[in-house]
Amino acid sequence: MVSESLRMRSLLCLLAVRKDTAFALGNPYRVTPPRNPWYFGLSAFWFATSFKWFILFFLVPSLVEQIVPGGEKGTYWGMIVWIGATEAMVGPALMGWLSDRTTSRWGRRRPYLAVGAGMTAIAMLVMSEAGSVAAFAIGYLLVQISDDVGTGPYSSAIPELVPLEKRGRASGSMALLQLTGQLAAVGFGLALKSSPQWIFGSIALVNLACAAVSIHSIRKLESAAPEVQRPKIAPSFASLWSPLKDRDFRWAWGTRFLNALGFYIVLNYLVFYLSDVVKVFEMGPLKLGSSFEAAIVLASVLALSGAFAAVVGGKRADRIGRKRVVVIAGWTMFVPLIVFCFTSSYAVLFPLAVMFGVGYGSYLSADWALVSDVLPDPDNPARDMGVWQMGVAAPQLLSGLMGWVIDQINHQSAGQGYRVAFLFAGVATLLGSLLVTKIKGST
Repeated sequence: MVSESLRMRSLLCLLAVRKDTAFALGNPYRVTPPRNPWYFGLSAFWFATSFKWFILFFLVPSLVEQIVPGGEKGTYWGMIVWIGATEAMVGPALMGWLSDRTTSRWGRRRPYLAVGAGMTAIAMLVMSEAGSVAAFAIGYLLVQISDDVGTGPYSSAIPELVPLEKRGRASGSMALLQLTGQLAAVGFGLALKSSPQWIFGSIALVNLACAAVSIHSIRKLESAAPEVQRPKIAPSFASLWSPLKDRDFRWAWGTRFLNALGFYIVLNYLVFYLSDVVKVFEMGPLKLGSSFEAAIVLASVLALSGAFAAVVGGKRADRIGRKRVVVIAGWTMFVPLIVFCFTSSYAVLFPLAVMFGVGYGSYLSADWALVSDVLPDPDNPARDMGVWQMGVAAPQLLSGLMGWVIDQINHQSAGQGYRVAFLFAGVATLLGSLLVTKIKGST
């Protein structure tokens, strides 16, 4: 999932073995912090995941719009999102839980990463041949399942392997790769806009290539780790939800839920908003011919400003604390979302995208570091991170239902459904950022 994602999700196993150095959280790996190339190698699959979801969230609704009755596109697209999100309520935690107990010769994380990337390629083939809402729903569900198989286990790298004092920088590096993946998605989307099949094929190839890079890096790290005993699979499925018994973890989950809810409401319906409300996509000499192109270009502005903010925010999170960075980021995202509700000018949307991007990049840079600080069980980091990722899946259930709400309000007053939805998104984002002050176990 967004995956962020966008869905979104961990990184950095760190090399250069030293026998006298062991990190916190019961981590069996003995390593010294790597230089930036290792951050990028071990985070490569986050680049691919971000690349994948960023294109799909703009491409698929534009394709659905072409095959559904007028005035009902929000409902149909929302239904597709809802189906995928239903599976993602369980998928990441389940895959992380299984990964923590895996004892294969290929390690705990690599098999899931390889299978997830392969399943993504199959899902892209299904999507490329889809010609109906049902086919798109099946393809989208396969994408979600493959994402959970790969990123559920993969998401444990920061809490498992990065020392406390380096997590802000590590989280910032991961955010930079995620946002760079979005920029790459913009380039591919614009270059191949008339050939959706080529776009789906590109997503498959990027996922396979980046998975190979991350698997190679993880293999080197795992070869440096001593043998440890892994717990056997627990008899009760209920153990998956045990992280939510921890107070700090509940607050971390809840604040992520609210931030993701605001983000996905905007992301899911931006193409339709541009098509129905903005309509003319011009800013100076720039003239675009479709809402898909307009959304991709606008998103590139957001990703570029976010990438810069992620680098700065990650370092600041280590210096001034994760919570302070998240709170500042929340206000920085809230203001442009509110203004966004009351404008129909494409030119005005550009500075709003820059401001939102700065806030979003800063938020991502501190978010992973913050939750890594408060994981309740050091022996099951992938399971705990999988449960935390459900804080991204659950909001997509609500954002999927929001499509029907938007359509109903638009039937009464053209365009007002989007404004109500985006206003709600702004409030949710701000609350999600302010409430991190309730977390006691992180700075």
